[in-house]
Amino acid sequence: MVQIFRAFAIIAVVMIHTTPSGNWQVFCRPFINFSVATFLFLSGYLTKVENDNWSAFYKKRIIRVIIPYIIWTVLYTFASKNPVKLPMNLLTAKSACHMYYIFVYIQFVLLTPLLGKLATSKYMLFGWFVAPVSVLVFKYYWLLTGQNLNPYISLMWGDSCLGWFTFYYLGLVLGNNIIEKRYSLKILLGLYAVSILIQMAEGYWWLSLGERNCGTQLKLSSILTSSVFLLIVYTILKDCRYNIKSNFLRILGDYSFGIYLCHMVMIRLAHFVPYPISSAFIILTSLLFCYIGERACGNKLSRWLGLR
Repeated sequence: MVQIFRAFAIIAVVMIHTTPSGNWQVFCRPFINFSVATFLFLSGYLTKVENDNWSAFYKKRIIRVIIPYIIWTVLYTFASKNPVKLPMNLLTAKSACHMYYIFVYIQFVLLTPLLGKLATSKYMLFGWFVAPVSVLVFKYYWLLTGQNLNPYISLMWGDSCLGWFTFYYLGLVLGNNIIEKRYSLKILLGLYAVSILIQMAEGYWWLSLGERNCGTQLKLSSILTSSVFLLIVYTILKDCRYNIKSNFLRILGDYSFGIYLCHMVMIRLAHFVPYPISSAFIILTSLLFCYIGERACGNKLSRWLGLR
């Protein structure tokens, strides 16, 4: 089931990056803004907070993503015909708009021992305030004042894990049974529907203020919707009565990392295809690229490339 939800997440990622601006962002994005949140949640959910060899944990998790990050940063930088920016792109994850996720993930990997201690301490509740407070400080203040964020602060915020903190932390807490409360799926689905409407209303408000990125995943209503969605994911994972059987989705989940890395290339090839058909085209061509690439390169090289 984990791979099924990774499949849903990568589909949502592609749809986010192909959603047109304006009202499309207001009314479509609330349904797909769970994408990165789901990837981070599942990573936390599958991570143990007790570990006798953290160095091995770091080595396994970070090398798994850092080598593909370097390779794809080089590829995207040279594709942009501006190779002089390569050193800065490597340091800031700015070679393509989606590469920041790898920096965010690495930060959570490095912080896992501390997050585990926080989650099992009497100060556990403080973890739930990190993302909302960060978003208020770094997003809402500048939005409401009409000022531009300082470029250095913007750079730091753009690569920071703070806005995504809730999702990885929630995965750690639920995956390690620190909180074992079960939730009614019907109630969660009702809350999810209400949160979707709230997110639409906030997105429309952002758009009225002239914010083109009104569909962003980093606003308070988006955090609310994604958190409820992840509780639905958790409920389904824990209840054996719910089982989604789909070979296509499982394969899509298996190749989700590779699709994440290469789909921006496919977006350029699909500029002539209307939305949302373009999303399906990009998902299928990205999957085909990763599948063929893995067989052509072999297991070791394909892992370096992050194809699977």
